[in-house]
Amino acid sequence: MDEYILYISFVLAVLAVIFLLVQNFRLNSMIKKYKKFMHGLGDNDVEKLMDSYLDELESLKTLLYSDTQKRIEELEKKIQHCIQHVGIVNYNAFDNVGNDMSFSIAVMDEKKNGFILTGIYSREHSYVYSKEIRKGKPMKELSIEELEALNKAQNKFVGLR
Repeated sequence: MDEYILYISFVLAVLAVIFLLVQNFRLNSMIKKYKKFMHGLGDNDVEKLMDSYLDELESLKTLLYSDTQKRIEELEKKIQHCIQHVGIVNYNAFDNVGNDMSFSIAVMDEKKNGFILTGIYSREHSYVYSKEIRKGKPMKELSIEELEALNKAQNKFVGLR
């Protein structure tokens, strides 16, 4: 019976050594990961470091938000003066000229200020002229084609021709 106790003690001792080696291997692996994580921190506390990172992140978010808001406001001011409404009509100004070579283009910004550019093509000559538009109203009398281009630009196309 004493022999069985001795064998059991020996097996338990071997199992304890194996368990100790496995735990030692796992501990060494964790120590390597910890050293890699803490590399370059010196004596700094990880909690303090994380707090400083959070503070930096918050200040960056604030700076980025305010900068983005300023840029959006600037763009909104500028976009009012950009071309936003365009209407074009091609037509034959004279019966003896084909291929719709004459044109009228209406161009306006957000406030419906802009111009109508008209090009009249004939076999002998070409003429280009413009008419100012303020708040969607022409400053000079418009031809049918110019009025059609203006209506297209204002999304009021009613098919005048």
